Amino acid sequence: MLAVMDIGGTQCRMARFREEDGALALEAVEVRPTASMTDTDALLRAWEEALDAPLAQARALVMGVAGPVSPDGTARLSNASLTVDPRAAARFGARRCRVVNDFIAEAYACLTPVGARAVRLFGPEAPAPDAGNAPIAVLGAGTGLGTAWLVQGHDASGRACRQALPSEFGHTPFPFEGREELEFAAFAQEALRRRMLRADDVVTGRGVAALHHFLSGERLPEAEATARLCGQEEGLRWYARLLGRVCGQWALATLCRGGLFLTGGMVLRNPAVTEHPAFRESFLLAPELQILEQTPVARFDTPYSGLWGGAALAARAAAEQKRA
Repeated sequence: MLAVMDIGGTQCRMARFREEDGALALEAVEVRPTASMTDTDALLRAWEEALDAPLAQARALVMGVAGPVSPDGTARLSNASLTVDPRAAARFGARRCRVVNDFIAEAYACLTPVGARAVRLFGPEAPAPDAGNAPIAVLGAGTGLGTAWLVQGHDASGRACRQALPSEFGHTPFPFEGREELEFAAFAQEALRRRMLRADDVVTGRGVAALHHFLSGERLPEAEATARLCGQEEGLRWYARLLGRVCGQWALATLCRGGLFLTGGMVLRNPAVTEHPAFRESFLLAPELQILEQTPVARFDTPYSGLWGGAALAARAAAEQKRA
């Protein structure tokens, strides 16, 4: 048994996987509000109650957290008041526990069935033959903006394998263009009380709420504002253009000729955004390089991609421990 948690700013997803002949199978999944979790012990108790199994039976436990991981292995959520400490797992009998940034898990999901069945958006149907070892990147917009990428590396025994690298790309300044966008930037700076607007402020739920308010004069909660904005052409075009630009920047930064995979609530619940012509047009922001045109772009088809990636990482950790 493999135990996995995907702890976001809004929801905490929990799952139990099994591994048969090297293939992962999802046995059970549960979703709880992150606000109901007070500490790591509460998270682990909730996993055992929801999945009806003791963590002591897990070959490995992986907890993906929507926030940076400290050198001591603890992680604090960027958009919620919760700190996750892997040392608590020992009190539940868990033998191997690892806390990672949630987008490290999303990156490993690219190597699972979730990546294989992702919805192709544009670019080559498959990576070019000479891109076999090229980086693979993932980007997700939801409560926050997450990014990570996979590069060719080696495991503890020296065998070649993909290794995920973390990133805080979402906290880089957002590149606004033209008079209208600069007017929106000034509006959003005041609305969000930011001295500098980051990508994390612009293409996430709070940014979309600010954009809807700017375009319509209507102040709404994030979920309702998103539904209104993505349900009419002007707002959809605006958001598709802004998100496409961020994705193009991330693809240039990583040179992910192995593919760019998109996820997150804003993308999964509103597929029209990544299918709008403005998204692709804005993504292709460096035509003179002819790099982005050769990058396959796809969208995950499940909100459980982080759980699948966490399971892949847990299986790898258990296998490495067994070989040791």
